[in-house]
Amino acid sequence: MDLEKIATRIGFVLFVALVVGAALGLATANGGGATVSEPLTVDSHQPDAILADAPAETGDLSVTDEAGQKHVVVDAAHGNDLDRESIAPAIEALTAAGHTVSFHREDRETTLNESLRAADAFVVLSPERTYTASERAGLQAFADAGGRVLLAGEPPSQGVAIASLLGLPGETSAAPMTGLASSFGFAFGDGYVYDLESYDNNYRNVYAAPTGGASVGGDADQVTVHEATTVRGGTPLLETVETAKLSNDREAGSYAIASRNEDVVAIGDASVVNREWVQRNDNEVFVSGLLDFLVTGEKEPGAPAAAEPGGPGAPTRPPQTPS
Repeated sequence: MDLEKIATRIGFVLFVALVVGAALGLATANGGGATVSEPLTVDSHQPDAILADAPAETGDLSVTDEAGQKHVVVDAAHGNDLDRESIAPAIEALTAAGHTVSFHREDRETTLNESLRAADAFVVLSPERTYTASERAGLQAFADAGGRVLLAGEPPSQGVAIASLLGLPGETSAAPMTGLASSFGFAFGDGYVYDLESYDNNYRNVYAAPTGGASVGGDADQVTVHEATTVRGGTPLLETVETAKLSNDREAGSYAIASRNEDVVAIGDASVVNREWVQRNDNEVFVSGLLDFLVTGEKEPGAPAAAEPGGPGAPTRPPQTPS
């Protein structure tokens, strides 16, 4: 080993010795010995402070059996985002109270008007295809005759929303509901509500409360809505807490996400009746109120009446798959 390398190593050892000596001298000056500092604790960074308490998932749906036997038809002919298993709790609650539930499907010969004539209530969940003018007229006649209608929509997906902002072509997920909702005086929003201050495990799971203004689900104290959109028109049924914001403008406020107009209820969250969410918070109380609304109408027998071929409200047979 040459002298230059030996000198370098000796210099390094002397440097380390000086650093250690300085540290020991400082410790001695501060109390005669080195001490281990206490761990830094920041309350806001502790798990208990940042994890939201999840509301209890308890309770069951209940439906009145004092309205007589009613027939509820669920639309499955417009690309609706649903399956029987996902809404099984609602179906089981209705049938347990003596009511019947069926699905209007596009692969059958029955027209929408024919399904409506046999129904007391009609449920629309997240359609992906628009309703024809004759279908909308038939549903209007159904509601005018006392039939109950539930319209449950969803905000557009993030991908569709971004495309819309960029001016790219494409139909938003809310568009298939637009014409139908407007027939009953409602408008679904094209954004979603969120809350960064008070939320149920996720900032898009927003707390809301019944307004009591239209006597549907008024016994619930607090409801959790999952990726909901706003609803304009009618009498508000459900409003978000005031810390909620709208994705379109990020303005905080209390937003209506469910509303009623006579025999029609519109809600901006189709998942509220889904098995995954129906027991969240007081959701089962609010959904029970929605189901009671569906079975407590008094529809005129046989309505809507058959229309003249090609006229307003005329039945439109669903497209058939070639055999």
